[in-house]
Amino acid sequence: MQIYEQLWREATAAFARSEPQLDPHLPDKIHDRRRGVSLALRPSAAVLDRVRAFSDRLDFPGQYVYRPEELHVTVLSIISGSAEWRQEFREWPAYRALLRRVLSRHGPFKLGFRGVTASPGAIMIQGFPLDDGLPRLRADLRRSFAQAGFGSQLDRRYAISSAHITFMRFCRAQADWPRLTAQLQAHRQTDFGEMTVQTIELVWCDWYASARTARILETYALTNQAASRAATAQPKG
Repeated sequence: MQIYEQLWREATAAFARSEPQLDPHLPDKIHDRRRGVSLALRPSAAVLDRVRAFSDRLDFPGQYVYRPEELHVTVLSIISGSAEWRQEFREWPAYRALLRRVLSRHGPFKLGFRGVTASPGAIMIQGFPLDDGLPRLRADLRRSFAQAGFGSQLDRRYAISSAHITFMRFCRAQADWPRLTAQLQAHRQTDFGEMTVQTIELVWCDWYASARTARILETYALTNQAASRAATAQPKG
């Protein structure tokens, strides 16, 4: 996927200059009030085990590492993370009804995870659709939101097209960046496995999908039927 190669070139150039993109909120993450809602999928147990094994071998201390239960692929950002997230809930009942309707007509799809890449601010596992299920689902959601008059709500940061898993963000500049580049280069083709996605979650969370703040609002079974079940959790302030 071309986006991964572009990110890798940008990252290695930044690392060569020892100029990573540091997240200014991470040193005081508990006071970061940005919240949002996304559709997300979780890696399978087999994929998660391989990602965890790689993360354990990666010798690059002092940065922010996602906990295993926080690892995910973003399917679509429904309400982009911001400190003003409460203002976005005016149409919330309509959003949820639309999501149930759209997701009920989609079935399982397959993803493969191979190789690592990086941006100037993070390290990611590369994910690739193995069929047209994920692209069709995203296109259907965007089209349906636009037809309902909510098209401007989606993709406010950028139009998501990949299926990556972010597992580390940078928060400390004093580090051996050339060594990190070498470690990542050695795993540019590492196989992390394949999975069939059968459920998608609607998640309310902070910018980092932190386990301490995340709430699963709804879980959708991808069965081509109107078979989703509402979870009991609700957004909290």
